[in-house]
Amino acid sequence: MDHARAKLRMYARNLDQNHDLTTSILNLLSYQASAVTFEPRVMSRSGAPAERVNDELRMLWMRHRDELDGTLRLPWCELSAIIARTWFRDGEVFVQHLLATAVRSNGVLPYMVQAHEPDLVPYDYIQKDRPRIIHGIEVDQLGRPTAYHLYKEHPGDTVTQAQSYQTDTIRIGVDSMTHLALRPRLGQKRGSSILSPAITRLADVLDYEESERLAAKVSSAMCAAITRAADFATPAGAVDAVTGERPMELQPGMILDNLMPGEKVELLNTNRPNPELSNFRKAMLRAACSGIGVSYSSATADYDGTYSSQRQELVEIRSRYDAIREHYQAQFLRPMWRRFVQAVQIAGLFSPRGADLETLYDLDFIAPATPWIDPSKEATADKTSIEAGIESRHGVIRKRGGDPRRVDDERDADEPEEPIAEPEEPAPALEVVANG
Repeated sequence: MDHARAKLRMYARNLDQNHDLTTSILNLLSYQASAVTFEPRVMSRSGAPAERVNDELRMLWMRHRDELDGTLRLPWCELSAIIARTWFRDGEVFVQHLLATAVRSNGVLPYMVQAHEPDLVPYDYIQKDRPRIIHGIEVDQLGRPTAYHLYKEHPGDTVTQAQSYQTDTIRIGVDSMTHLALRPRLGQKRGSSILSPAITRLADVLDYEESERLAAKVSSAMCAAITRAADFATPAGAVDAVTGERPMELQPGMILDNLMPGEKVELLNTNRPNPELSNFRKAMLRAACSGIGVSYSSATADYDGTYSSQRQELVEIRSRYDAIREHYQAQFLRPMWRRFVQAVQIAGLFSPRGADLETLYDLDFIAPATPWIDPSKEATADKTSIEAGIESRHGVIRKRGGDPRRVDDERDADEPEEPIAEPEEPAPALEVVANG
């Protein structure tokens, strides 16, 4: 990382801006990581789910989630996605937690998050003496981060450049900062782009595609050459006396009937587009997607193949997506949720009365629904799992990206009410008449 510094990051950003397939890969990764919904799991002191507390937290989150951006410009869905995208593309992202002790005057919760690009943490800030600083990160004797040093202004800001940018930094403690980083090596302080294993291959595919497009464009414009024999002699009067050239214009469907003896026409054929381009491109992109850890079919929109092959791809890639989401949730979403719950308590909007305080911050995440290849087969498999006791009905609903509570409420609303049975008339009493 000391040698690569910002070069690898800038290379990945260039591909993101100029290569549609790289953009597709980053879109897929950021969606898989950030497109999750929150489900509070607070328990009561008796051990049962604290439904009232969970409902209040869910309602407060839905009401205030779009106010979390420190710039008040991005709604939650966009803020979470751009943090995940920066994490994957640049290899790291810094998120500062701003928690106040009172409600703000504009009615916003006393908690916000402010995302920072890695450009703000200088690679060149290295200090061997105490405190020890490595690439802008202050660490203790065990190598644990204790603080982060950030530029006061973004080094790429045009206003900053015009004012002779200063290298002054500010120190932010580790308690107020989350550093999401992709670290493939032990002891690595800064992150490296998820595109790193395949960045050269993606760049080569981009260059090759541009060359093939240019060759096909040249090939679409028909070119011809007039070849002549070695002993060719131009007849008198064939060349224009003023320009010294022989006029000849090509028109659609024309017949060249004014060639001289010893001349012939040859068409220049570039043999483009290359018939092997598609196979070569598929092989390169399959290798790139495998190295990055994304689904080839989803990244390239190439869904050719049997049900078994596509299902196998989904099964293998699902564990990779689960690991990515778990990292994103552990490093960012769970700490953010803990501070959010504290903020609504400070604001007096929430009281955990009757709840087990050890479970106050417990949370489940509902991941994006797994795409269906064959709905009939998928539904049959889920039904079999439920009947065999392998999965619960609520678990299957969550796996598909649904909310079990909402599904139950909608099912109750869909069930017709049973008609009230009218009381039956009593049977007439039997009269016994004595004989004789």
